[in-house]
Amino acid sequence: MTMSAWILLLTTGVSVLGLSWGQRTEPMFASVTQSVFPPDYENNPTQLNYGVAVTDVDGDGDLEIFVSGYNGPNLVLKYDSFKKRLVNIAVDNRSSPYYALRDRQGNAIGVTACDIDGDGREEIYVLNTNNAFSGRTTYTDKLFKFRNGRFEDLLNDDINENRDVANRVAGRSVACVDRK
Repeated sequence: MTMSAWILLLTTGVSVLGLSWGQRTEPMFASVTQSVFPPDYENNPTQLNYGVAVTDVDGDGDLEIFVSGYNGPNLVLKYDSFKKRLVNIAVDNRSSPYYALRDRQGNAIGVTACDIDGDGREEIYVLNTNNAFSGRTTYTDKLFKFRNGRFEDLLNDDINENRDVANRVAGRSVACVDRK
């Protein structure tokens, strides 16, 4: 073998045995989806989901995953270390402090979270399309705040309803920046 052939083999990462030095015999990643997030009706229903935000929904210092449900309820997924899987804490129970976050009637296509009012806890804004891909919608977006021991929609407050502050225009994405 000539010197230039050896240099070519060395610079392309090919050994004499035909394997590159960067190849691994074991995979670098392993799929844990079925063990951490198995399909079931309450925690991982079969439905369309388009947006996701990561925030501390329950105020315990750990982050939850808020998944916007387009043709089903929104989900709030929390890792349960005892069960070693994600569980939905926005259960279908009106006494749950997270019940309103489900917003079953909406067709959520986006979600964001940030501390809008500066109280130290993030509010959650859900962008609903209500099947309107442009123009006016028949169902408003939601701005959820934790107050009175539960999440409530601020845009549904009387003062905001009477002022028509809720968005009624179809959108595709939403963002919020919290600098402080």
